[in-house]
Amino acid sequence: MVRDIMNRNRQRRSVYRRDVLRGIGAVSVGGMLGIAGCTTEQDDGGGDNGGDTDQPDTLIIIGYPESGVQLFKDYYSDYGTDTPILVTDGLNDEALPDNVGQQLENVRGTAPAAAGPGNDFFTTRFNEEYGGDPGVFTAHAYDATAVLLLASLAAGADDGPAIRDALRSVANPDGPELGPQDLGEAVETAATGQQLNYTGASSSVNFDENGDMGAVSYDIFSYGSDGITVDDTVPFEEENVESGGEPPGEGSDSGRTVRLGALMALTGDLASVGQPIRDGAVLPQAQLQGNVDYTIDINVADSQTDPQAGISAANTLINGGYPAIVGPLSSGVNMNVSQQSYIPNGIVGCSPSSTSPDVTGLDDDDFVFRTAPSDVLQGEVLARVAADDVSATTAATMYVNNAYGQALSDSFASAFEDAGGSMVARVAFEKGQTSYSSKLRSAMNP
Repeated sequence: MVRDIMNRNRQRRSVYRRDVLRGIGAVSVGGMLGIAGCTTEQDDGGGDNGGDTDQPDTLIIIGYPESGVQLFKDYYSDYGTDTPILVTDGLNDEALPDNVGQQLENVRGTAPAAAGPGNDFFTTRFNEEYGGDPGVFTAHAYDATAVLLLASLAAGADDGPAIRDALRSVANPDGPELGPQDLGEAVETAATGQQLNYTGASSSVNFDENGDMGAVSYDIFSYGSDGITVDDTVPFEEENVESGGEPPGEGSDSGRTVRLGALMALTGDLASVGQPIRDGAVLPQAQLQGNVDYTIDINVADSQTDPQAGISAANTLINGGYPAIVGPLSSGVNMNVSQQSYIPNGIVGCSPSSTSPDVTGLDDDDFVFRTAPSDVLQGEVLARVAADDVSATTAATMYVNNAYGQALSDSFASAFEDAGGSMVARVAFEKGQTSYSSKLRSAMNP
């Protein structure tokens, strides 16, 4: 199943390649060390070293924020500051330089972009509500809440299967295009049982047959004295996405309470990004309060960035009568929660940040969705930066020992080798260690 999905996605990438090359052509990263720290994941993964004894031109490290801080500290201690570094979304954090104790002016990175038609409105509204700019995946969380809310109103009941069946009718073409700036109108439209096309802050929010996004973009960013700067955005054009059709329900009467859960990572390895994502997820509630004839009840639970804690928190939400849940954030937690809680109980889950390609292949009876893109595409962007902009010919990956780390490592390696590069080492590591120096040596001196 996973191999078939990877083959289909590889064919899809070939369609996008011209746009990817155009998107990254203006970005200069220099010779590269990469640390990929996406906000997701959990699995068993081994490590295998390649057969070349030379240091790789490129090192990709795939991990989480708290572990990423220690990885940076160990790298700078052991190898200095001369090598340019590439990171991904989990390390897209304004606080990272202070936590590491380095300015990170030699760091570049990639992260899923918030490039939807409604992003300007969302950014302004987020700033008004919280007094700061949104971070990585906050727009994706807003959109996940918005579409689940609209689907529940269209379904007319707090019922998982009914919400699932209505979801594409409020997200995909056709119907009036309504976005964050029109959320009140979208609520009234969905509540009358009419089809609409929600166009979001993160993307157009059109779900394909697997519950994945039809169109996504990636930012290439850098750190500087003024914080994080987006240097360029790489678009992936949307393939044909089917119309969502008319909602199967009759809508909702005025005065109804819509119940949604939010399974966030408020503690654990993703806490630094989890709390701003939580803010994005609850923003539609604040935006609509007093402006629509419906009460929106969003109950937030903490996954602790841990699969067992995530399952327990999800079951608490489910037992409390919440039939649709935004989250979890990490793919490792998402895979476990989906298989143990969502699918067997008929609960709709929509993650704003679970990016593992393994999510696509879940046997989920169409209950598992996400507004975040698959790392199959992020692996392509990373590989294109390495091969075409940096002119790297060899690479090594260090990846957290779980589903997210293994999948993104494999995705990068496949795309990098397709571009003519050679992998010389793949090293798995456990999160939460006090030192990563030995793992760094295994990757840098295979």
